Amino acid sequence: MVPVIRLPVSGRVLMPAVLAALALGVAAAQTAALNSYALAAPDRTVVLPARLNEVSGVTAISDTELALVQDEEGVVFVYDLGQQRITRQMRFGPPGDYEDIARVGSRLFVLRSDGILFEIQGLSGTPPVKIHVLRLPTADNEGLCHDSRQGRLLIAPKSRLGTGRNLKDTRAIFTFDPASATLLREPMLVLSIGAVREFVERQAGQASGPPKGKGGKPLPALQFMPSAVAMHPLTSELFVLSAVDRVLVTVDTAGRVTGYAPLVPKLFRQPEGLAFLSNGDLVVTNESAGRQPTLLVFRYGGADGRRGPGEPNGADRP
Repeated sequence: MVPVIRLPVSGRVLMPAVLAALALGVAAAQTAALNSYALAAPDRTVVLPARLNEVSGVTAISDTELALVQDEEGVVFVYDLGQQRITRQMRFGPPGDYEDIARVGSRLFVLRSDGILFEIQGLSGTPPVKIHVLRLPTADNEGLCHDSRQGRLLIAPKSRLGTGRNLKDTRAIFTFDPASATLLREPMLVLSIGAVREFVERQAGQASGPPKGKGGKPLPALQFMPSAVAMHPLTSELFVLSAVDRVLVTVDTAGRVTGYAPLVPKLFRQPEGLAFLSNGDLVVTNESAGRQPTLLVFRYGGADGRRGPGEPNGADRP
């Protein structure tokens, strides 16, 4: 089955022929990129300040600085990994449901769940802010990342495209051109939940039937509600995080699902933020969920025993 397919959507109604195309094929093997992370053993665990209890998005400013946003507060927090502290803050808007952040050169873009995009024209001080009203056809827009090779922002709604039965198991990825400040009305990708489950079944070596969890019990139904997206800087695969399921799904540039990884609840209490450093290291942020907010770093190649320079596995406090 083809889990992701490029197609126009008109009036948010998918024609039967298009839906049939979603069932044509699936990638045969798990992506090398996703396989290269030891997701059960972070190379670095940072306990974030309580000010970031509801951290909802993260992007890399450099290999040592991250920009973070959190729900209900129109502030960008810049966190220095070396100093292990917030080094500066930039207020960009009123209180609101801010979900994700992405850097494009010297600009930062922050996505509000209602489809309002804030463009912060600088990385320090009090930069000017532009507001883009995207008028997306979806609610609960939570994922945002920069596709640097194509020069565009990718936006992942948590909700489906519409209310029709044909749209129940689909999720879309939209694109915004920061150069022209234009949203493409048709989604770049439409993802099929059923095709993701089929990929899991094939990875488990099952000819038919649902994949099994511990004790041979069927896994819970996959809701696949994207809460964050990030483009891998070396492979150009799109990583899609579904916090409600605690899973990572990857998609290649040909539009095929290439990987699926369940996330350990003890480490990923409420994963909401996803980003990459330039060398491919993966950064995931967790809301506090009644405890402490955390930032996890996974070395690219860590699953193969290869470690890059930096901190050993362990916990850092602010």
